[in-house]
Amino acid sequence: MMAVPVLKPVLEEPSPDAAEEVVACEVVCGGDFGCVWHCHPEFEITLVLRGGSERNVGGVRTPLPAGDLVLLGPRLPHDFRNDAIPGRGRDPVKAVVVQFLPSLLGGQDWLKPASMHRVRLLFERADRGLEVAGVTRERAARILQRMPGVHGLKRLILLLHLLELLAASDEVREICAAPAAAIRPAQSDRISRVCGYIEEHLREPIYVEEMARRAGLGRSAFSRLFKKSTGRTLPQHVNALRISHAVRLLAETDMTVSQVAYECGFVSPAHFQREFRRQLNCTPLASRRGLQAADGRASGMHK
Repeated sequence: MMAVPVLKPVLEEPSPDAAEEVVACEVVCGGDFGCVWHCHPEFEITLVLRGGSERNVGGVRTPLPAGDLVLLGPRLPHDFRNDAIPGRGRDPVKAVVVQFLPSLLGGQDWLKPASMHRVRLLFERADRGLEVAGVTRERAARILQRMPGVHGLKRLILLLHLLELLAASDEVREICAAPAAAIRPAQSDRISRVCGYIEEHLREPIYVEEMARRAGLGRSAFSRLFKKSTGRTLPQHVNALRISHAVRLLAETDMTVSQVAYECGFVSPAHFQREFRRQLNCTPLASRRGLQAADGRASGMHK
């Protein structure tokens, strides 16, 4: 069973480490990432070294492989999850998390010179969340893993080196198509209840009429509010959750493709195969081979 964070994010205060360090940094270890659906005033860079099932950035949910690296802008809602898988429970997680305020070097003047144009653009793009891939991710991961062991100016220098690397790379892509639309708390609560029900009953048929009834709305009003709140229609949202869960089962279990299909709520393996290819542009077996190979490379890199 996968839990769902409420759609109204918790606003966190600046990190306590910020009082001692201009760049806050911690290594997160344990059964989960210790967070809920939340936002905060700092930029955040998260490198997942081990574990984790899914990240949710601005409402865009993505499977969470080892080596995942993102840069998130201030007040961008997000959550990192480590949900259990059938018959095995949860693997422990390990991640390096770095946070820093926009006024990193005092105010915003440090971004005004022409030489800071690329970094300024990087920060603007971070409002939609940025995912780092390829060689850039490998180089960035090496920098990030050095940061917990240093402090003060040394850590700041590493961060500036990292920002320069990301700003110059073409392997950094935006996660969210657009900033999330503002939703009133009462509306958010209705959709949150529906999303919670969906995740608890993902293996069962999910119908628009039933979800509208649970939200206390007519079908049309519910569909409009759901799309505004999540950025997806109800069928798109359900299928995205099912494929996200399927990706993890393919990577971390020995379940057959058919078993994964039914475990994730698809009516048939053929329907699962079609939806998987539509969303990820590959077959489930190709995804399993790729994820297992990537996990092997990541494990070797982060030992």
